[in-house]
Amino acid sequence: MSRLKDLRQYVDKKLNKMEDEDKRTSAIAHLYGVSLAAQMIAKKRGLDPELAAMAAMLHDMHAYKTGSYDDHAHLGA
Repeated sequence: MSRLKDLRQYVDKKLNKMEDEDKRTSAIAHLYGVSLAAQMIAKKRGLDPELAAMAAMLHDMHAYKTGSYDDHAHLGA
């Protein structure tokens, strides 16, 4: 299994713990959409598309885990 598939399984498990169904659906759509966009941009630029997709998949996980967007970019890194 690829690293990206492994990561998607991990992210799905975390997101499926969100009680609010609307927030969970929004989080899934957002993370998968950003991941796909990052993968496409990386391909066009000759960069590693899997690594870009993985970074994008994780970019808001701290905010979803804690429910807070305060300094989420820094804390999520």
